[in-house]
Amino acid sequence: MSPLLRVSVFCVLMSSCTASADKHGLVDIRRAIPGISIDLRYATPNNVTGKPIYPAKMPCLLRASTVQKLKRAQARLKAQGYGLCVWDAWRPPEAHQLLYDHSAKTGMFLDPASGWSRHCGGVSVDATLVNRKGQEMRMPTSFDEELHQTSGHHQGMDLTVQHNLSVLHEAMTSAGFKVLPGEWWHFDDLEFLYRPVPVITGSDLGIRIR
Repeated sequence: MSPLLRVSVFCVLMSSCTASADKHGLVDIRRAIPGISIDLRYATPNNVTGKPIYPAKMPCLLRASTVQKLKRAQARLKAQGYGLCVWDAWRPPEAHQLLYDHSAKTGMFLDPASGWSRHCGGVSVDATLVNRKGQEMRMPTSFDEELHQTSGHHQGMDLTVQHNLSVLHEAMTSAGFKVLPGEWWHFDDLEFLYRPVPVITGSDLGIRIR
């Protein structure tokens, strides 16, 4: 297949995916918040499984009202010389099942038998703090580390890390998110904390999970 044809096919697929996302109430973060950093870790080997489970061109999606909260947090951080880098947003349940199957013993992923992660409904986001150049700031841990190291109430000895974590959490909670106690990078939209959220599958959007 020629490069031009590959680009054309990709554009058609993305257009179809965008239309399906709109139908299910999901919004593309890249379009809604220009300039925000996106590093979907599950589209890379840099995650707990050691391999990509999302397609390389995975869209970064959240529900419309959740995106607006994220937009407010980004604006608040930008005014302070910082910004957000999104590590995960909407997560197809097909991907969540793979993550659980791989890492159930760590306790990092909710057992699908007891319910799906709020990520699967597009109302949770994993994010970290970056500087105005998009470079990640020092934080307590990297992404998807063992839970005993990742508390959202981290109280380490490194004052810089404490400051960075405080800046991130203040911006996100002010915008309407709640920090997951066991993961400093995970934020749930308060609007949906006690409301059932419809799960949206990859197949709903024509996205194939590896």
